[in-house]
Amino acid sequence: MAETRRVGYARCSTDEQDVQIQTEQLRALGVPEDRIYIDRGFSGTTRRNRNGLDQALAAVWDSSVFTVTKFDRFARNMAEANDILTGLSGRGVLFGVGMTIHDWSDPFGRLFLQTLAMVAEFEANIGHQRTREGMALAKKNGKLKGKQPKLPAPARRSIRRRYAEGEVSLADLATEYSVGRSTIHRIIHNPET
Repeated sequence: MAETRRVGYARCSTDEQDVQIQTEQLRALGVPEDRIYIDRGFSGTTRRNRNGLDQALAAVWDSSVFTVTKFDRFARNMAEANDILTGLSGRGVLFGVGMTIHDWSDPFGRLFLQTLAMVAEFEANIGHQRTREGMALAKKNGKLKGKQPKLPAPARRSIRRRYAEGEVSLADLATEYSVGRSTIHRIIHNPET
């Protein structure tokens, strides 16, 4: 494949993860640097707000190859993978996973890509199940306490007392404690039981 025929897409689940390995692999597959589109901080289970994916899909043209290093970098949801692959095929775009290129309009290519989508969704569901189980166990053992207050209990008591006595305004307290006015409002109007 000539390098001008490929458009690449890379994704990592968190902002801290690095996509360097994926981008190096895409370049090795013949994807030019300026045709690699990246999303950071997305799990891939949904297409919502994935600007890199949207840009990559907009950058392909008839007889080009939309390329990813692994299928789960592209999608982890069968329905959305099916929609995107159908749209690419309708525009004459092939789909590349690593070195292999697949044609969604070919029954064997479609079967292979549907199998990859099914496995990717299964792996995502297993991961979600393990997370829920781990959180339930942590909650049971008292290690998962939910979102913690922004300010410690003594500061919250002082805020309630000083505000009740008319000593300071809500805005002054927010400035003093370096928090938003909504935080001070919650502390004052929703005292802990």
